Amino acid sequence: MTAEPDLAEHLRRLEAELVSPDVWRSRVALEARMTPDFVEFASAGRVYDRAALVEELLGKEPPPIGVEDFTVRELAPAVALVTYRSVIDRRAGDPPTIALRSSIWRREDGRWRMTFHHWTPAG
Repeated sequence: MTAEPDLAEHLRRLEAELVSPDVWRSRVALEARMTPDFVEFASAGRVYDRAALVEELLGKEPPPIGVEDFTVRELAPAVALVTYRSVIDRRAGDPPTIALRSSIWRREDGRWRMTFHHWTPAG
């Protein structure tokens, strides 16, 4: 089932916040956007829990990430699947890094938090 437009806009904003410099500078901000049982399957096969991903991101400068083909599907009440293509321009002259991404968001205590994320390189 496709999500209501307001939910799609809200989750798109939350996805963008997760890769913003302000959030990457704050452990509290990062942790607030992920559930305690958060898991990420990264492109190289590494698996991160929330604590490991926070340590990996904290204090770094996130690359500018473009988003294409953003969709939201409600899986159950208070659970939504987000999918999109990300495009990262790392350096002038280098080809962009393109990835297929998926996230599962769960609404708890009136707010949406990411509980799972996966990304894989795309051609």
